[in-house]
Amino acid sequence: KGDYPEDLFSLEQRQQGWVLLHVLGMVYMFVALAIVCDEFFVPGLEVITNKLEISDDVAGATFMAAGGSAPELFTSLIGVFISHSNVGIGTIVGSAVFNILFVIGMCAISSREMLHLTWWPLFRDVTFYILDLLLLIVFFLDNVILWWESVLLVLAYVSYVSFMKFNSQLERALKAQLNKHASVVKAWTADDPEKVSGPTPDARPVVRPALQRGGSSASLHNTSLRNTIFQLMIHTLDPLGEVWCVSAHQRRPLTGVSEGRRRRRGELIHSQEQSQTSEPANQRQIIAAAPVWRSADVDEKPGAEESAAGGAAAEPSTSRPQEPGGSGSEQPEQSQAEARSSESSSHDDSEEEPLSLAWPDTRRKRLTYLLLLPIVFPLWLTLPDVRNPASRKYFVLTFIGSIMWIGVFSYLMVWWAHQVGETVGISEEIMGLTILAAGTSIPDLITSVIVARKGLGDMAVSSSVGSNIFDITVGLPVPWLLFILLHQGEPVTVSSNGLFCAIVLLFLMLLFVIVSIAACRWRMSRMLGLTMFVLYLVFLVLSVLLEVRVLTCPVSI
Repeated sequence: KGDYPEDLFSLEQRQQGWVLLHVLGMVYMFVALAIVCDEFFVPGLEVITNKLEISDDVAGATFMAAGGSAPELFTSLIGVFISHSNVGIGTIVGSAVFNILFVIGMCAISSREMLHLTWWPLFRDVTFYILDLLLLIVFFLDNVILWWESVLLVLAYVSYVSFMKFNSQLERALKAQLNKHASVVKAWTADDPEKVSGPTPDARPVVRPALQRGGSSASLHNTSLRNTIFQLMIHTLDPLGEVWCVSAHQRRPLTGVSEGRRRRRGELIHSQEQSQTSEPANQRQIIAAAPVWRSADVDEKPGAEESAAGGAAAEPSTSRPQEPGGSGSEQPEQSQAEARSSESSSHDDSEEEPLSLAWPDTRRKRLTYLLLLPIVFPLWLTLPDVRNPASRKYFVLTFIGSIMWIGVFSYLMVWWAHQVGETVGISEEIMGLTILAAGTSIPDLITSVIVARKGLGDMAVSSSVGSNIFDITVGLPVPWLLFILLHQGEPVTVSSNGLFCAIVLLFLMLLFVIVSIAACRWRMSRMLGLTMFVLYLVFLVLSVLLEVRVLTCPVSI
């Protein structure tokens, strides 16, 4: 039963339909966890990384991984100390499979073009993840976790963080060695946007990105292009659609940035693909004409584009395009690195805007606003928004308060999930593997898909793998260690009908993903994405059948 409070409804009443309230509450907590992490916890962590002067690689492996995996960590704590079940293990394993198969598959399918990946971040994170999973599989063989086994998992995380400390140097050294073997280089880096002989990490623009919850250094590059879930639900016109800019000489889509922000700031933001094309610099300049913004979903009237072009043609020829900061035009001789740096800086500035409770301008957004207000208003009232310069000094209060709110939301989520499972006859382990795993990962799925549609495959994929390392090496062993310390060295029982085989399935799925992507020369095709969807469904079916003993796991009590 677990140490839960008594429900307002009896089992019979829930079976008559009142369980729908618990389902809605559970889904509401999914959104609440995403909002508190995006709007308060992660910005607070960013201030901490700046105060401690932590490198981006280490910050991605530690603080940002914690920001992305906080719901899973608290679910694991609740499973050990309150529900006395394996719901935390099921949620972490299910979330890992969801991230590896469903999220990456959705990125491949929804991308407007084939995604090209850089092999080093994915290869590095998957290697550590495979080693961590092997440790977990071995420790699960006897269905109990001893104190030294938990310590070894935590030490595996320490080794990953230590590796990330020297990530740039190790990357250069390995690529230098690979350069000596042309055949190996060609096999592993064909069609790789960042060739082994290409720019080294030190040659990249020196721009500190706005950190975003994830768990890999690759996910930190261009993170200013990501939006929080609240921004996407309230302030963005169509996060998966396009907004068109019609000017005197060009008409192109701009995605993922609030239409209201563009109108207020008068910004005309280049996409990353256009900034890296081989067109002459003067053809890539920002056009001086005043842009006309349209949604791609709205039918355009005939002649509208010509009218806009005609109006733009009346602009004085001496007018200069203004950059977001109002500093002047983009010079033709400006290097691509400088262009990317200034572009990234402008994105960073826009993404640093504090949480806004402004009343939206459309009915749909207003309805969403009212639905989310019971979550957002208490958070806004009790937690200082460190993105506001006046509140930045209160980052410790924001950090501690965010943890408390995450604990409350996680508790309600697990409690209501338990009530739903009890009503329909599903164990907490199955709820964790399926519903809770998907629910806690859907916000990351949305942002990853948006990023993938912009062609940033590394960022979309690596964050999905990197955050799983934190789950396995911190989210699981830390609650176990606390339990062992509080119970005088008593080991933690982790026996379950199918959890061991679920972990083995996760390991096999991970091997398939990395081998398939490498075989496709680090390109993500839609066919590969569909294959990942099928594998995820296979995993869900097999996990449920193992848990209900329709299939028998070789290692179970």
